[in-house]
Amino acid sequence: MTLSDVTKNAMARAALRSNLRHWYNQASDEEVQDGLNWYARANDVASELACECFSPLVTAGVISALSPNNKWKRNLIDARAVLDAVDNNQPSDAVKVCTYNANKLKAFEIARGNQEILTKSPKTYAFAKNVGELDENFVTIDVWHLRACQTRSNKRKELQSTITPLQYKVIQEETLKVAKEFGIKGYEFQAIVWVAIRNRWNNQ
Repeated sequence: MTLSDVTKNAMARAALRSNLRHWYNQASDEEVQDGLNWYARANDVASELACECFSPLVTAGVISALSPNNKWKRNLIDARAVLDAVDNNQPSDAVKVCTYNANKLKAFEIARGNQEILTKSPKTYAFAKNVGELDENFVTIDVWHLRACQTRSNKRKELQSTITPLQYKVIQEETLKVAKEFGIKGYEFQAIVWVAIRNRWNNQ
């Protein structure tokens, strides 16, 4: 099964759902709890960063834009720097962040209220909706979720790591179906799966 197949046939989608169930069932009680709590905690952080100048949705979008190759704690520091700069009408070159310059510019555009920048990237928008509004209709599909969709292996392996917007839409729909089977929200399910596969791959 390849991720390109999920838009073409039901067997590929069934295999994807089966893999996701596997990783959810692999999660320990502690990992399940971590996953259930992650987005609620992130929402608190986004709301705190937003203050009176920005919405939690915009703040979460900034955090998402700054996330590539950036650790969570540093990501939040960078997000605060971008939000403060925009609030004070400072240019983007006045801020240094620990991610790519293109992502910094994207974060500035989101903070300035450019909704087109926020919505044209499915992952960025889903993260913003999940973290900023705890919206149950979206799933943040990152590289770890894509790995979980493709394999049950506890060992690292090379897998497809990028997807088209259509593939994103289908994977999101299938993930929501599996989450419903377990009686939890889609973003909670994704967080649990993320913890489960990441912990096992990182322990190899």
